[in-house]
Amino acid sequence: MIGEIRDQETANIAVEASITGHLVVSTLHTNSAASTITRLADMDIESYMIADAVVGVIAQRLLRRVCPDCKKMVPLTEFEKEEMHIRPEYRSREILVPQANVGSDCMRCGGSGYQGRVGIYEIMPMSNMIKRIIIREGSAEEIENQAIREGMKTLVTSANQYVLQGITTIEEVHRVAYGEE
Repeated sequence: MIGEIRDQETANIAVEASITGHLVVSTLHTNSAASTITRLADMDIESYMIADAVVGVIAQRLLRRVCPDCKKMVPLTEFEKEEMHIRPEYRSREILVPQANVGSDCMRCGGSGYQGRVGIYEIMPMSNMIKRIIIREGSAEEIENQAIREGMKTLVTSANQYVLQGITTIEEVHRVAYGEE
């Protein structure tokens, strides 16, 4: 177990340990699973070594849960339906999603509109195709697109599912998954 990979020296130690047969679990601050690969490359780790050493990447974030006692249900706008990739055949329907009731006199959440948190995840196993993209020094976007083709759900997709299930709000998804404050 290596705490956090912050520099080239730690990255080299992690890669060398992995290549010599050790299971290495570590953290690295990036925006997505795919950008973890390009971050390692930015630390001057050779692409063939990254492809050989990494078996998978998990990205995670926490979203605030909307308070179940005081949340309001509001219809999605056309723009929001498009942004959330709602299939065209469902866009004509009214789709209700939660909105935080900030400033209410709710005893459960104290007027914050939120109570508790829920995790969103991206799980990207290394396939042969992703390894090929890494070796030819493809972009994080190329890596992510291939991972999606192979079945990976992005942080945004995971978060949007929680919105549609009434667990969190669109505003919270924007704050966490897109980094908007």
